[in-house]
Amino acid sequence: MKMGVLIGLGLLAAVPAQAQAQAQVKSTDPQSVVKALQDAGYKAELAKDSDGDPIIRSGAQGYKFTIFFMSCDKGRNCGDLQFYAGWTDKLSPERANAWTQKHRFARVYSDEKGEAAIEYDLNFEDQPMTTVLFRKNLELWDSLVGSFADYVNESNGAEKQ
Repeated sequence: MKMGVLIGLGLLAAVPAQAQAQAQVKSTDPQSVVKALQDAGYKAELAKDSDGDPIIRSGAQGYKFTIFFMSCDKGRNCGDLQFYAGWTDKLSPERANAWTQKHRFARVYSDEKGEAAIEYDLNFEDQPMTTVLFRKNLELWDSLVGSFADYVNESNGAEKQ
């Protein structure tokens, strides 16, 4: 009986070590985000924005999107990610509100030019995220982009960018 308990405890001790060994995505490591995107079948072009913070250019549902690294300290140690896609198609505030009321995880709006935009934030709080969870968030983003693109296109008759 005691041997069974010791073996059981040994197995339990191995679980956290195994979980830690899983691949992780970190907002503080842009290359880990690039790898996770590529492993999921997305293109991923790492660049820097005008402030020197990392950005990644990619695409979903046939539409281009950008991942902004947020809450950075001089281009490093970024705390969060923001997914963004924009269209040149016009979107009224009323239509933006109507879409947002039905979709809980993303926000959409018309920018200063009245053009359609969608954003989706990932809060890391300086903690790593498993690639499995990152991929689930990526799948949700992909779905939201497709849904919003259809919504924008249904009133504007626009083509994919």
